[in-house]
Amino acid sequence: MTIWVFALVVLLSLTACGSGGLSPEQFADKADAICIDANDKVRRLGPEPPILTIEQADWLIRLTTIDRSALDRLRALRPPAEKRRAMASMLALFARGLGKGEAIARASRAADDAAFRRNVDAALALLARAQAHARRSGLDECARLGTVVR
Repeated sequence: MTIWVFALVVLLSLTACGSGGLSPEQFADKADAICIDANDKVRRLGPEPPILTIEQADWLIRLTTIDRSALDRLRALRPPAEKRRAMASMLALFARGLGKGEAIARASRAADDAAFRRNVDAALALLARAQAHARRSGLDECARLGTVVR
């Protein structure tokens, strides 16, 4: 008898979790608000300094920190059930792309052009895929995360 009660409680809690999230419109509004905040902070960093410099390395770390913070805030949102898979893919791609930030900064600080370009190319490919997910989901501001202003 107790196994059935436990199973019922688990089933009810899973059902409640699945249906209790934000509406698609609420989710999009909250997600874009997070991304607007991050994009504004990145804009305030100013244009990217010349490549392969200590200044650029420091700038990249600041940009990456801002965008990773936005990802953390986006992960805390509960997307509607129909958007969960797309959001998980988008966030994973952004995280992988932004994860290249430290390697790019190290290469810039060391003036290692080959490592710099290799990591930038990898990051840009991942970020482009993440940004495409964001656009398809109607998250136009989130589609700008990871963008570098030159």
